[in-house]
Amino acid sequence: MDYDLNPTITVEVAELYEVRFQINNKKFIYIGLDTKCNPKYYGSSLIIYHYKRIYGEKIFTKKVIERLENIAYKQLCELEQQYIKETKKNAKKNKEHSVNYTGENKANVNAWQWMDI
Repeated sequence: MDYDLNPTITVEVAELYEVRFQINNKKFIYIGLDTKCNPKYYGSSLIIYHYKRIYGEKIFTKKVIERLENIAYKQLCELEQQYIKETKKNAKKNKEHSVNYTGENKANVNAWQWMDI
């Protein structure tokens, strides 16, 4: 399905999730959303893609944060951004590295302009 940020477009089921992994004593965290609810999907981050190719899936732990039904795609994106912001804030405290990018390639669903996390 081709989603846009039209508030009338809804998703039947979706998951917001976190992925954690560790490389050379460095801890990483990623927050994402999945409208297919695929347990083997670890996110669109190039960093995750890279390490998955090198080490395989065994280094990743995925935890579903929220499972949502019949939610507007715009609202789903807003929730994802809230989790990303909170995780980025807490990552430094927990000596983790967030692999969520700053959002320069994703629209800010609140302001309809480029996101600034």
